[in-house]
Amino acid sequence: MSHRFIPGPDPSTPVAFNPEHATAIKRWTRDILRLPDDAIITVSEAACADAGCPLVETAVTVFDAHGTRLWKFTRPRVAVTKLMLQQTLVMPPAKSQPRAT
Repeated sequence: MSHRFIPGPDPSTPVAFNPEHATAIKRWTRDILRLPDDAIITVSEAACADAGCPLVETAVTVFDAHGTRLWKFTRPRVAVTKLMLQQTLVMPPAKSQPRAT
């Protein structure tokens, strides 16, 4: 039996990857943080089989004049909503590295 977080249209069909959702997450992040056009935003998803870690984790990383900032969501990319981003991005990032000078 496999784990399923977001059911597809048919329960026997897994959720398909939707690149438009990753693009939306990047756009929402840029808007929420009021980032300049030259800021780089990445959205990645990783699975983990280790005990105690989430089965799927989505990471949003921002590279800009402030350095590198990372926020993590313990859910697949397709389950990250604009409201979740708004609530999470106001918190300090999970990882932050100042910009090298």
